[in-house]
Amino acid sequence: MPSSLRHRMKLKEGDEFVAEDYGEDTIILKKINLRALLEDAIEKAKSIDLDKLEREIEEESNQLARQKFKVEHGTHLSSSG
Repeated sequence: MPSSLRHRMKLKEGDEFVAEDYGEDTIILKKINLRALLEDAIEKAKSIDLDKLEREIEEESNQLARQKFKVEHGTHLSSSG
C-alpha cells in the first residue's frame, strides 16, 4: 500500500481490514477495529433476556410444527415432554 495512502488514512502496522472481492480486478479493503466490534457485541449480548429468547424460540418452533404437521391451533407442543 502506498505510503501516501497509509499516512492520509492514518494507518499503522497491525491495523485490521476486511477484504471484499468486487470482480476480476477489484478488491475493496475496509479498515476495522476488531476489538471495538467484539466489545460492542459483548455489551449487546449482556442485555439479552435469555428466558424471553427461549420462550420466543419455543413459540416459533411450535408454530412451525403446527404448520408442518397441520396440528390444531389449540394443541400445545412442548419440547419438555
